[in-house]
Amino acid sequence: MQKTCKGHNFRGFSATFGQNEKYSVMNELMQDPVFYWLVWAIFTVAGTIIGWSLRANFSEKDVRRALDRSEHDRSILARLYTHIKHQHDLREADFKKASLELDNLRERLVALEQEKSVFAHTEHNYVARIEQADANVARFVEKYRELEEQANNLRSRNTQLNVELGRMQEELAAWKTLYRDFQAMQHKLLTVEMTASALETERNLLRQQLETARQEVDRYQTTRTTRRSSGPKGGPARSLPGPDNPDDLKIINGITAHIEQLLHGLGIYAYAQIGNWDDDAIIAAAKKLGISPGKIYQEDWVGQARQLAGEGRV
Repeated sequence: MQKTCKGHNFRGFSATFGQNEKYSVMNELMQDPVFYWLVWAIFTVAGTIIGWSLRANFSEKDVRRALDRSEHDRSILARLYTHIKHQHDLREADFKKASLELDNLRERLVALEQEKSVFAHTEHNYVARIEQADANVARFVEKYRELEEQANNLRSRNTQLNVELGRMQEELAAWKTLYRDFQAMQHKLLTVEMTASALETERNLLRQQLETARQEVDRYQTTRTTRRSSGPKGGPARSLPGPDNPDDLKIINGITAHIEQLLHGLGIYAYAQIGNWDDDAIIAAAKKLGISPGKIYQEDWVGQARQLAGEGRV
């Protein structure tokens, strides 16, 4: 908009400057004495010819009237000339003012041209900087997208790690519980080992007693065989115990009515069955009955059963 206004003012100034050029040429011609006297002579000769022509063709009165009109016209022309001269002076002043303005405008135009060149150079620099900025923006946008993708991956990985961390914490709690149970079991195992050591010592002692009892059983076995073959008081031999006629196992010290029922459930009804137990049979029976093998050794179930089996039942 500013450039358009400047161009419009410049064109208006150019038109004014063209008119001032015309007035300047006229002023120069009027100031030339040869041209001035030539014009004066032309007007004088023309006036004389016109006067003589009027005088020859018209009466004196008419000529006088014509001269008066001519004088009047001459005065009008003089006033017109004065007015034109005044207008010319005004135009001359305007021309000088316009010349000064033109010089100022030329200087301003030169300054504007220099400013334009500076602006053009600055604009070129700005264009280069804008292109560089656009390239940086594109690079930063791409970098931002990559960082956003990495952030999303890290968020996903963080979620997975949180899940794994929760699972590992649960496993750690389970391992802690298992470790406590292991310590308790280790303590129990130590107690069991100590108990087993004591039981082993007791077992060795019971084995010695069992060996002694076996010797006695062997001695009573001969007597039992003799009694079974002859029967009590010379009568017939008695039948073997079974589910219908079991031996009274409660006679053995340490066997209660409940243990007797459990032994019947295991198929043990006779003293001779208990008397034939070895170490492995004693351990297996104690496990099934839910008691300690040391109880059987300590109370000597096998020896008592052998003794009862050798005596028989009346």
